[in-house]
Amino acid sequence: MYCIFFYSNGQVCQNCVPKHQTITGSFYTNECLTEVGKFYQNPRPGTGTRGLRILQDNARPHKTKLVREKLVAMKIVELDHPPYLLDLAHCDFSLFPKLKKHLSGRKYESQAQIGSAIFQYMKGIPAEDYKKYFSIG
Repeated sequence: MYCIFFYSNGQVCQNCVPKHQTITGSFYTNECLTEVGKFYQNPRPGTGTRGLRILQDNARPHKTKLVREKLVAMKIVELDHPPYLLDLAHCDFSLFPKLKKHLSGRKYESQAQIGSAIFQYMKGIPAEDYKKYFSIG
């Protein structure tokens, strides 16, 4: 399993969840959100993650106190994700099905190979397409 973060111009980062491990608030905070912070240090040296907005689903790990505290510390604003408002999650209906189709039917010898295939696919998506995933209406 992979946690993938992206923004309106492309992929931010992806984190491989080790085999037999579930995503917990601790894993999400220490591994995933830390990688997001590292990504934004170069393109935004003066502000880093301050003022960024994050849209995540209502999964239990995203709602832990540890995650909320980390988002506050990073000055990231969490957008509310209404449970049944489907048009807010374009990636669920556009990006991820295309990624799944690209990966299906292929043999991967390791998680590293899968990660590389995901990265290459995401890197090949034009910035205009990413912008569509973030448009509403």
